[in-house]
Amino acid sequence: MAEPIRSVAEPELFDASLDPESINLGPSLSRAMRLSAERLERVIAEVQPTHIIATVSGGRDSAAEVEFARELGIKIDVILHCRTGTGIQETTDHVIDHYGSLGPDFVMADAGTAYEEYVMRKGFFGIGRDAHNFSYRVLKATPMRKAISRVIRQGKRGVRVLLLNGARASESDNRQRNLAETRRDPACPGNLWVNLIHDWTAGDRDRYLRLRKTPINPVAVQLCRSGECMCGTMQNAQIRGEAAAVYPQWGAWLDDLERRAKAKHGWGWAETMPKPVDPRQFDMFQPLCVGCARDDQRDLTSAQAA
Repeated sequence: MAEPIRSVAEPELFDASLDPESINLGPSLSRAMRLSAERLERVIAEVQPTHIIATVSGGRDSAAEVEFARELGIKIDVILHCRTGTGIQETTDHVIDHYGSLGPDFVMADAGTAYEEYVMRKGFFGIGRDAHNFSYRVLKATPMRKAISRVIRQGKRGVRVLLLNGARASESDNRQRNLAETRRDPACPGNLWVNLIHDWTAGDRDRYLRLRKTPINPVAVQLCRSGECMCGTMQNAQIRGEAAAVYPQWGAWLDDLERRAKAKHGWGWAETMPKPVDPRQFDMFQPLCVGCARDDQRDLTSAQAA
């Protein structure tokens, strides 16, 4: 178990001089932690997983998820990170440096060059929920399933994998209405996802991270998002501009990819596809994600209005 909670100055999360109560757990966070512990205990008792995986994106939600899972003292077999090939390198560096040193096996589910290859072959994914679901399948779901099969399943029967993630119901109106506490992977029913911090507010999360002295990804501090998945289906020009200003190497990479893709296909990153989608693509859409942790319906609306 973790040491008793202590205060520590992290001005990007709280200013204790303006918010003295931020050095205490407070009733909201105490309740949220209790609900999370009860949920996990109940799910483990029901499922009897053979393996537990903590997933980390590089954002604050997954940082809180991993920190709290470790505090609960459960045996984490693997810490898993998905590298989509669309994100900011500094996020990958932070995840490897911090989470690769925590003790459990660290596994990278790497999409490699799948994004660039697809974009140059067929164009950018477009924008909206359908485009996001397809992007998720190509860049996250498929590499993650392959990594789990390679590292854990290894062709064995009876393997039950519990995957912890940092999805929170209060993150958006859509999630408040539709986010289930647990969900099975429809393509691999032996994988059960659990939203460990389902009931936490953003304030609960940030308070917890501050009190636990959890290292925060510098990209998440700068951009208020993990910066890992920047495929353009749920982001807009403003998000791109902010990211490129702080991380010009990423911006130059995307500028070059967009220039080449537009010359070949006619539309760019975070733009609506001007031609009908290949009908064969629709067969590949799967509802494996209820929405990006940061790039939710509010960002989508802005992208469509841009």
